[in-house]
Amino acid sequence: MNLCVVSLLLTLDLAAVALSLSTCSTLDMDQFKKKRIEAIRGQILSKLKLSSPPEDFPEPEEVSRDIVAIYNSTRDLLQEKANERAATCERQRSEEEYYAKEVHKIDMQPVYPSESKYVCVCVCLSKCA
Repeated sequence: MNLCVVSLLLTLDLAAVALSLSTCSTLDMDQFKKKRIEAIRGQILSKLKLSSPPEDFPEPEEVSRDIVAIYNSTRDLLQEKANERAATCERQRSEEEYYAKEVHKIDMQPVYPSESKYVCVCVCLSKCA
């Protein structure tokens, strides 16, 4: 009985010592997010070779009509080309759907004399890019 009491007291004493030595603390996610955002800001500022964020932000300049017209015509031209490529590709796919372009028959010799003769047929399909 005496031994049980001593071991219980020793266990409680060691548990108190173990808890006092622990350096782990709970993680505050809000604080972690704020520190991460600050680190990212610092990286962006260093890439821009700035020591601090700019104080005033200039108003965006008015874009001229010529530049807007060039942008719109380029966007329309690219969209038109993409539609043409898609239509051409779809047309080719519907005409050739799963049909082989070339068929090669290759007679293969058996590795062992007791095996029968193997035939390998290679089918090459066209791919629409």
